[in-house]
Amino acid sequence: MNLKNFIEFELFSIGTIHFRVINILLILLIFAIVRLSIYAIKKYFDRLVSNGKIESGKAHALYQIIVYLAYVIGIVLAIETTGAKITVLLAGSTAILVGIGLGLQDFFKDLVAGLILLSERSVAIGDVIEVNGMVCKVSEIGLRATIVNTLDDIAVVIPNTRLTNFPIINWSQNQKPTRFNITVTAEFGSDAQLVEKLLLQAASTHKDVLKKPHPRVMLNDFGTRGFVFDLYFYSNNLFGIPMVKSQIRMEIEKLFRDKNLRFAIPQNEVFLHSSNTKQ
Repeated sequence: MNLKNFIEFELFSIGTIHFRVINILLILLIFAIVRLSIYAIKKYFDRLVSNGKIESGKAHALYQIIVYLAYVIGIVLAIETTGAKITVLLAGSTAILVGIGLGLQDFFKDLVAGLILLSERSVAIGDVIEVNGMVCKVSEIGLRATIVNTLDDIAVVIPNTRLTNFPIINWSQNQKPTRFNITVTAEFGSDAQLVEKLLLQAASTHKDVLKKPHPRVMLNDFGTRGFVFDLYFYSNNLFGIPMVKSQIRMEIEKLFRDKNLRFAIPQNEVFLHSSNTKQ
């Protein structure tokens, strides 16, 4: 058997589509070229990011879109090498495609949402977002789903439609530093000015609290248990803010203890009434 006969040798057929050795070789060559092209494009984007010519989030979004387009083109070319026409296949499979589309409509919605996220970049890798009260950091954006890590370092897979169809808070896209607050209730009779001084001291000495805008304290209410103070401060440590607040609260507790100040705590008073009954 010479080379020509070998490459023209038919391996199997599906209907009118015949798969010969040369068809398989061409398909392998097409996908090898696609893979090499994707590898070269990734290296190109990595070089742009390292040189500071493009943001890493934008580079990832463009790279993902190019990868999906490259695979679609590769699949179309692979089908064409078998002698089958993609337009004829699509026309002949209309009923099947409609049935598949109805069954996978949620899947396709996620695909479209993924393209929207990658093109608009309303959410990018590394962003700290809040979804249904869950604060998390985006670690990967795929075409169908986005992977985030919670404060407990648990990976959560979120369908992309959840990020495009429902409100989310993107803490990382604030143009200005983000403000946070801690509420402290001091018992009635406390020196309000001293409380203010101690709260400011606890915040200003923390390494993750910005000096400008500077922290502020407001006496927001006379509560049922005591004076209600709110400590406002700014920080760029968005993902670690629960730990920042915890450390500030511990410092407040220490300062209060040193100055003999007391926090207001709920108190329940029980009154016992005795009645003398005559029989």
